Amino acid sequence: MRFTRYLRLSVVLVMCLTVSATAQRARGRIFFNPGAVAGQGMVTLPHILQDNSGNNYRVFQGGWFQQNNNMPIYSQGAMLTVDGQNPNSNVNAATLDAKTGELVFENLQGNGCVVTRRVLLDKAGGYIRYIDIFKNTENAPKTLQVMIQSTCNYGVNSGENVSDPKKKDQSIGWVGQTGANQSIVETYAGKGSKVAPQINWQQGNNVVQATFSIALAAGKQAAVMHMHSIAPTQDAGRRFMTDLKESPILKGIEPALRRLIINFRSPQDFIGNVEVLRGDLLDVVELRGGDSFKGTLKETSFDLDTFYGPISLPVEKVICLINIGQFRPSQLLVTSDGQIIGGHLKKQTIELEMSSGQITQVPLSQISRVGYRKRAGEAEEWTFEKPMVLLRTGERIVIQMPSEAIEVITRYGKLLLKPEQVASIQFQNEDNSVHEIELTDGSRFAGLVTADAFDMKLDAGGGAQDVKFPVSTLSRLQLTAKVNEMTDTTPSIKLSNDDQMIGTLTGKLKLSTAFDTIDIDAPELRSLTHSADAGAQDVTISLWDGTTFSGQLEDPLVSCELVGGVAMKVPVALVQEYTQPQPRPSAAIVERIKKVVANDLTSSDWHVRDRARAQLLGMGPAVASVLAGIRENQPPEAQKSIDVILNELEKQRQPAKSTGDVAPPVNVDN
Repeated sequence: MRFTRYLRLSVVLVMCLTVSATAQRARGRIFFNPGAVAGQGMVTLPHILQDNSGNNYRVFQGGWFQQNNNMPIYSQGAMLTVDGQNPNSNVNAATLDAKTGELVFENLQGNGCVVTRRVLLDKAGGYIRYIDIFKNTENAPKTLQVMIQSTCNYGVNSGENVSDPKKKDQSIGWVGQTGANQSIVETYAGKGSKVAPQINWQQGNNVVQATFSIALAAGKQAAVMHMHSIAPTQDAGRRFMTDLKESPILKGIEPALRRLIINFRSPQDFIGNVEVLRGDLLDVVELRGGDSFKGTLKETSFDLDTFYGPISLPVEKVICLINIGQFRPSQLLVTSDGQIIGGHLKKQTIELEMSSGQITQVPLSQISRVGYRKRAGEAEEWTFEKPMVLLRTGERIVIQMPSEAIEVITRYGKLLLKPEQVASIQFQNEDNSVHEIELTDGSRFAGLVTADAFDMKLDAGGGAQDVKFPVSTLSRLQLTAKVNEMTDTTPSIKLSNDDQMIGTLTGKLKLSTAFDTIDIDAPELRSLTHSADAGAQDVTISLWDGTTFSGQLEDPLVSCELVGGVAMKVPVALVQEYTQPQPRPSAAIVERIKKVVANDLTSSDWHVRDRARAQLLGMGPAVASVLAGIRENQPPEAQKSIDVILNELEKQRQPAKSTGDVAPPVNVDN
């Protein structure tokens, strides 16, 4: 009996040990197999990704990567910090997404937020793409300071911030030529994005940092996409970035995730929460129940009743139809030039010839979306450079340039704006009920459009059609997409209410100082500043020659003439800073300059000419406009001398180039 009990206990023990070992091996296969492929669960870290050039990238806990062969450039790539801390996880593993092939790091814990990192090695594109998703886990709004840092194994011999081709005042990335004769390429934003990073780097150093300031509402989330790659030269890296097409990159991302990305513009095949449906080889009709039919759409035109009149669109102009609403659906027609026209189709069926040859009439009430196959000659991206209206219901309609002036009431008085002076008017504002006006010269300010409706002409179907859009239906009116960019010579007024005027102060100013009242010609001002803790009229003024006064302006308003030709009065109490890089010298100095040019710069004695050049250069960059104005009336030799002086004055005027860009906070309410 005793022997039998011992035998049974031994068998049980062996079975337990066998089961335990089997379980451990099973756990190893699930969690710690670095050779796992997409769809087979989690992988241990570091996980190795390999591109088509034989470069190996080891991805570590937290999602950062390291290159480890072929003269590795990256020692640390895409290191992430949020509010100065690295989001962390206690699990040394990541998941391979079976559908996308991305390496996914979930539930990285940050300060009041949770971070998800999605990492994809795009072998065809030659870059590693990151999508970092941030969710505010607190019950109050929170601003996250997000920094992405990369370090290379070699010092940076030269580098440059790559300017956005569509917005010259912001950068989309950075390229650095390293000591390994290859360039590190960091892409942080798409072209024309409203969100751009602050980029910091130092000559000879091996670290580059990109910072985003993201304001998140309670419980909301946002995503930042960035790419990291290597190029043979700095010029090749710059071309990679400026030639990059955002649409193919974003197209492969799930729509729900794509909507969260704030630093790349949504591609043209995405409208609000609905994706534009397109066929591949065939047209496609998608039903509300999820079924879809493929074939050839046989419609010859689309006749639409809208609240602003009937519209007839030729079939070759339409690329997609989207049904919206449940009980009495309306239709959005998307055109090949990017218009979105909404209304009710007169015909209640869509005719489709299936690949079998059978023709069927699909009831409009059963349809979710209709998409045409891509046609030859279609533009890859919509430009939206024509005048257009955007309605609150989602429509986007091209119009002809209005002929009537637009009356706007502002805190600077009532303004009559010519349509050619206006870039856009934002009617739908989530923060307040005022309208936001942007002019073509770059000025922007708040106001109220007085008109109840706009009489316009549209060309949606071949002929100009008179329509009327009530202001209450408008989300945005865009009259031109081209806005002048600020340069080093642009005069501007920054106001404490976030308005900005691009223009110069005009007229006469009277400044009461501690010792006297000073009369000042406004065009002679180099700057005017008004600190927040000073009195409403207390300012500090700097003149063209460096003279500085502090005192109180007698008039509570200053006159301003914008570059686009609009004249207005600006309250002194709102002026935060006025800068005029090219102030006009005083009348006495202008006469002196003319005499020096006429008498000395044209002298036959080279000693006299040299003294004249030195004298003019000593007056500083402010005299450049005077010299340029009188140049054409001078003899050839004097013109050559003026050109040399103007070049030297330009060098004096140019400030030292900065290696950083300023990125304002980004408000996100997704």
